[in-house]
Amino acid sequence: MFNQGLSLEQAPPISVPFRFFLTAPFFAILIGIMFLVYPADVITNRYSNESIAVAHLFTLGVLSMIIFGAMQQMLPVLAGAIIKKAKLFAFIVHTSLTLGTLFFAINFLSANKLFLLAAIVCLAISFFTFFLVAIYLLFKVKYLTSTVNVMRLFAITGLLTVIWGIYLAISHFTGNLNSNHFNFVNIHIILGIFGFASLLIIGVSFQVIPMFYVALSFPKNLQDRLPLSIFILIISYIAFAFLDLDFYIYKILFTIFLIIYAFNALNALNNRKRIVEDVTLWFWKISLYSLVIAMLNWLFVPQDSSYFLTVLFAFGFLYSLLQGMIYKIIPFLCWFHLSSKGYFNIPTIREIINEDLIKIHFYVYILSLVFFILYGFFNELFFNIAACLFILSNILFLINCIIGMKKYTTILKEDSFQTFVQS
Repeated sequence: MFNQGLSLEQAPPISVPFRFFLTAPFFAILIGIMFLVYPADVITNRYSNESIAVAHLFTLGVLSMIIFGAMQQMLPVLAGAIIKKAKLFAFIVHTSLTLGTLFFAINFLSANKLFLLAAIVCLAISFFTFFLVAIYLLFKVKYLTSTVNVMRLFAITGLLTVIWGIYLAISHFTGNLNSNHFNFVNIHIILGIFGFASLLIIGVSFQVIPMFYVALSFPKNLQDRLPLSIFILIISYIAFAFLDLDFYIYKILFTIFLIIYAFNALNALNNRKRIVEDVTLWFWKISLYSLVIAMLNWLFVPQDSSYFLTVLFAFGFLYSLLQGMIYKIIPFLCWFHLSSKGYFNIPTIREIINEDLIKIHFYVYILSLVFFILYGFFNELFFNIAACLFILSNILFLINCIIGMKKYTTILKEDSFQTFVQS
């Protein structure tokens, strides 16, 4: 898995990814609060300002926050691409992303364009800093693996997503919305969903699933061809987006590609070499099943309302998987940094965050998804219950992450030599 082996010199300080992981649940809690404050029919209307604010609180404050935190750990470890001055880099990316996300949401809730201008500046600093550095480092890597290649595609589509997003934000700021505005919006969405989010998750899972779960490796042909096929499909969509064509074929192809990925991921997880109960697997499996249902929904259900698709893809697929991944990354980093510093009397990876606490979080989170879905068939009461459960689940998620990090800092305060003698 690791091109140059694990070492503290290669990995960034543990505070780098942790600050991103701890910030994401706060934005998720804020999303839940908005679900309670604003009427459900307003929040679920994709054209309302409140809906746009919520969407970007999730994509920027939750999704991008977790991805940026994880990538700063994975770039040096998986690709051998070491970020110099990692703490300064993380500070710039994290601070500007946090402020930019808040400013962007406030703009759509208050209609004050000064907040939009501040958001454009902050988000441009955050995303351009991250992606330009990532692209520079990734294209210098000499030892190429399927994950490195996917990271390159992710970085390119991520940069394109940002460029399109900033263009749209400037258009809103100036009031210059031309006839192609909705085409640009669709391109931005396709780039974000299938390029920025899905490509990275696919590439990272090629390495994470076999390593953390002692599972089957993905077929080599799939690792080489599937991400590239998705990337080519995205670029093709951009090229033809302004033509008066029937784009249903794109729906079919995107659906086929992502279901192929989900099937192979589930096959790897269901045929593990060492069968050990692991609650984080529940997050992965719910995520992958949600992905299949979401893509079939997108393909076959008329999208007069995209509510079910949004819940299944955003909360069911993306957020479930990222929570499961963080529950693996945080304990691994705690164990890795402590053992690398010479501490021997340390918990195992599975003991750093109590699995019973993770199970409680999982049950509450899944219950929130169930009530979100039930709202689509019944009344607003179900949406409010779902919002309360969603807030509670993210509070539990935050507490569990803090517990893991606190255990690390507690052990770190001990003298490593004394720990060695006592052991």
